[in-house]
Amino acid sequence: NLPLDERLSLAVIEGTKEGLAEDLDEALLESAPLDIINGPLMAGMAEVGRQFNANELIVAEVLQSAESMKFAVARLETHMDRADSAVRGKIVLATVKGDVHDIGKNLVDIILSNNGYQVINLGIKVPPQDLIAACHQHRPDMIGLSGLLVKSAQMMVETVGDLSQAQINCPVLVGGAALSNRFTRLRIAPEYGGLVAYAGDA
Repeated sequence: NLPLDERLSLAVIEGTKEGLAEDLDEALLESAPLDIINGPLMAGMAEVGRQFNANELIVAEVLQSAESMKFAVARLETHMDRADSAVRGKIVLATVKGDVHDIGKNLVDIILSNNGYQVINLGIKVPPQDLIAACHQHRPDMIGLSGLLVKSAQMMVETVGDLSQAQINCPVLVGGAALSNRFTRLRIAPEYGGLVAYAGDA
């Protein structure tokens, strides 16, 4: 029978929710919710990241782990003080027009949500006008654009250009298999009035 902290970490690593609620309730008898999140749960996610980078896990398994983490955080949040659960920032996420790939974007959504950010996930094939409307409605602190296809890289150039014309200039984070730091710096960033940053991975 493993110690409680190890069981919590293992639940995240294995992507299971079995027995997790009971273990969390037991942990709450001795520890503050944030300490549980930043301790054994984050240790579990760190190990998931290590295994993924070593090609020991596939993306689907990482998503399962992230779902376990999300479940745990949601349960712990009900025990947090208002100050503890205050939103760190608001982020609009979208897979650009013409692209249906969303695993990476959804992983970013889960990670950011787990770390106190409010995420507005617009889904896939999002045209620039929908992104502009969401920015006017939600007033985000940052925009995240994702795309896997080669044509998606060019779509990001057009999308940030449209955002700029609409007087939107909050930081934009771009990511996806078709992108590189160089393309972001030389092609996307010049089309935008604000900061554009490249995210190599989730």
